Amino acid sequence: MSLILLIYFQTDNMKKFVFTTLLFTSFSCFVWAQPNAALYQTARNYMLSGDFDNAIKSYNDLLKQNPDYEEALMDYCYILVLQKQYDKAISLGKQLVDHGKGGIQALQTLGLAYKGKGVFKEAEQLYINGIAKFPTSGVLYNEFGECFAMQNKMPEAIIQWERGIKNDPNYSNNYYNAAMYYSKIQQDWFWVIQYGEVFLNLESFSDHTKAIKSKLYEAYSKLLSTNTFEQKAAAPDNNAFQKAWYKNIGRSVAMVQKEMNIDNLTALRTRFVLDWFANKDQENTPFHLFEHWQFLLKEGLFDAYNQWIFGEAANKNLFEVWSDAHGREILFFKEFQHSKIYKQPTGEYYK
Repeated sequence: MSLILLIYFQTDNMKKFVFTTLLFTSFSCFVWAQPNAALYQTARNYMLSGDFDNAIKSYNDLLKQNPDYEEALMDYCYILVLQKQYDKAISLGKQLVDHGKGGIQALQTLGLAYKGKGVFKEAEQLYINGIAKFPTSGVLYNEFGECFAMQNKMPEAIIQWERGIKNDPNYSNNYYNAAMYYSKIQQDWFWVIQYGEVFLNLESFSDHTKAIKSKLYEAYSKLLSTNTFEQKAAAPDNNAFQKAWYKNIGRSVAMVQKEMNIDNLTALRTRFVLDWFANKDQENTPFHLFEHWQFLLKEGLFDAYNQWIFGEAANKNLFEVWSDAHGREILFFKEFQHSKIYKQPTGEYYK
């Protein structure tokens, strides 16, 4: 306000002088910002291409000009982790975190450095502090869980992955780690089925996708076998969501118990989703995945969706035959996958 009043009370010549000075100062700031931005992009391009030597040189040149360039500091710290220069990464990461810079990304990178060096107590405390500050960060819950897993503390690990699913339901890695945990360690096939398929919809095209598809088909095969299904469906500790799932799928489970193949599994899942909504279970225990099924069914894409999930795991040769005969369905489904982002709502957590 004082600057505005000063200009107002000057002569016309003085006003021109002040305005010109302000304009020159703004232009100088713009000129200063441009080399920093260009050099940062150059350094980042080197990093993304794996040319760490040139990336480090470019980051160092940039940081000499602007030592507080936050994005450059975080990238540089990450490169140090990748190069296993953990002490340097920890020193830089602690500076970022202690000064409140970098947010969740800085915490994640510092945690990677701690885990790389094997100083797990420091990492655990970092995640405790980070989650206290960012209680809905799926990234930090996932990293905390992986920290425990690296120490073979799997009961502690699954607690963190479950918390990540509950608090940040659209961060995919917690679903992946939880599904793999329930498959390998507890053989809790029900949660492999639920978490595995949510993961596939959140992260449809990654290195983990094929592994989860295989686990998902295995989980259906094992859970729906006669003795196992009856035992699990009658378990006294089943919650309302589990009871509703077993009740609806139990109406048609005999078809896959006679023969487990993709056609029978698709028919079973079709009957399930129709019953789920007819019985109003979606109102009592809403689960967006089943709304997704219903939409795909209405759009004529549910067969292609089931083939995409189970086809190769069930029978690769038959999947190739089906694909050759249903090119248009596959094309429409792929177009749908790339055009629609799957979102799992908060509050639909039943574990």
